[in-house]
Amino acid sequence: MENVDCIVVGAGLSGLACAQTLLHASKSVLVLEASDAPGGRVATDTIDGFRVDRGFQVYLDSYAEGQRFLDYASLAFGAFEPGAFVAHRGRLFPVSDPWRRPIAAIRSVLSGAVGVSDGLRIAWLRSQVLAGVRRGEIDPSSISGHGEKTTREELVLRGFSSEFIKFFFEPFFGGVFLERDLTTAATVFKFTFAMFSSGRACLPAGGMSAIPQQMAQKLPSGSLQTRASVVRINYSSNGGGDVVLVDGRRFRADSIIVSSAAVANPILLPESVSAEWKPQPWKAARLVAFECAKKPSCGKTLVVSAEPVAVGPIDNLSVPSAVTEGYAPDGKNLIYVSVRSDWEGEDNQLPDAIRKQAEVWFGPDVKLWRHLSTVTVPKALPIETPLARRQRPRSSHLAPGLFLCGDHLTTSSINGALVAGRLAAQEVLESVRP
Repeated sequence: MENVDCIVVGAGLSGLACAQTLLHASKSVLVLEASDAPGGRVATDTIDGFRVDRGFQVYLDSYAEGQRFLDYASLAFGAFEPGAFVAHRGRLFPVSDPWRRPIAAIRSVLSGAVGVSDGLRIAWLRSQVLAGVRRGEIDPSSISGHGEKTTREELVLRGFSSEFIKFFFEPFFGGVFLERDLTTAATVFKFTFAMFSSGRACLPAGGMSAIPQQMAQKLPSGSLQTRASVVRINYSSNGGGDVVLVDGRRFRADSIIVSSAAVANPILLPESVSAEWKPQPWKAARLVAFECAKKPSCGKTLVVSAEPVAVGPIDNLSVPSAVTEGYAPDGKNLIYVSVRSDWEGEDNQLPDAIRKQAEVWFGPDVKLWRHLSTVTVPKALPIETPLARRQRPRSSHLAPGLFLCGDHLTTSSINGALVAGRLAAQEVLESVRP
């Protein structure tokens, strides 16, 4: 039986960040991943030469934790244009960032897409949330208090018009949070708004899986094992224990760190331990990928739909191959469509329903879009209502030598996953200090 200081079960971003932090502290680490590649929910598949992410995701390059763990230059990030096109009554209205696209922002006001009062409120919101993050007062990784508001309650309190909330905040942040009711906690919204305001929404060349692949490449040879499915943890009350793989192999460690996906397996941990923590419910997502020869006119700008769901299933639409390299073969374009959670049609109805809705925006070329894939992600994001956030564990520590790891402990974002991994590693290190 091989012995190491620490075993990390699950090579999602949080597990990889945990492993890197432990290695930097001179601990021997073994990372066990059930699938054939690291990354967890941050994954990319190759389909007919196109790189299709598992669900629409972007990376915000203002994430402080990402700057700690990632080499931005080698990821060759491409950036979306600041702002978005909002689809409303069959037209695309530009809503631009006044700090980075001042002329375009003036046009947004003149076109009626943004009223003067709501524009001023956005400027004030931006100023406040950036200052709050800078001072450490807005931290979605911290446990919420009983007075925390939802995103919608925060926007109403700030005086935004109901029309603008429905026109912009519901489709844009509803797409980010995978729910248009805007019940996500206001702290999460304010932090996310600050990240969009201070940085760029990016994609790495070749797909989102480039992020965990880069992190995995920094690990020592042999310390990450894929296709290593853990079936049981024989926990010792004195701390640590044995990890048993499906093929019968066993590994022993003084500290075992278990990812959110792994700990959801009810047979993995002893009942006395697993009963101490219950996983949060999740939000699902669907992504439909198309290819076409002619690039849609939106180019690098995200399109979000403020249309009623009866008009069609599109939540947001983007062209990742216009943003960075490696998503599509030469001469081809890749189109992503995220599907609204409240659209009730079946998967086989999606391609035609999407083409019908998008044709109004982009013209008859949409009829030539070829369906590549429909990706369903049952566990895309943990629910982050104020109540759900109050019910989070206050610590990664489950029992002596046994720890949790994952963005369900912090906040559901790439930054949150990296924070959770680092904090779990710090708890491990503190627990073994003499």
